[in-house]
Amino acid sequence: MNEQEVSILLVDDEPNILTSLSRLLRQYQITTATSGEEALQLAKQHKFDIVISDYRMPGINGIEFLMFFKLLQPDAIRLMLTGQADLEGVQQAINEAQVFRFINKPWSNAEILNAIENGLMHQRLLIENKRLADRVREQQTLLNEKDAILRALEAAEPGITKVNWAADGSIIIDENDG
Repeated sequence: MNEQEVSILLVDDEPNILTSLSRLLRQYQITTATSGEEALQLAKQHKFDIVISDYRMPGINGIEFLMFFKLLQPDAIRLMLTGQADLEGVQQAINEAQVFRFINKPWSNAEILNAIENGLMHQRLLIENKRLADRVREQQTLLNEKDAILRALEAAEPGITKVNWAADGSIIIDENDG
């Protein structure tokens, strides 16, 4: 996925923060919201790869917002900006909203860009893991079906599924089995 295809939702009640982040992340598709409520409405209409939310906002706070956002878009990477965070809030954000990374205000541009890059890499791995797990489940279903067929054949004709192999890989046919 190239940078122009990455969609990022920025959520902060301070317009100057949104402007600064939008400028820093101009190589991505950026959508901004000034409240958690507005951001949730946007999340119902558009898919985002990453969401960066402020921790302290009027109305629903960043943790509550990210918990609701996670229900709407579980595969999106969630980052949180914070000027001040209490330990209990940090634990709640990690445990309930599954925040990928905390970024302190004032932030380092390199830290935000690195967090986004690592988040996208993490997201790709999670999506690939889900794809592979789905594939394994499909293959297991096929194996279970084939096993059921073999059991049914064996029940109807005992010994029909047994093959005697010779050391050279050929099949040994016992003429007395008929």
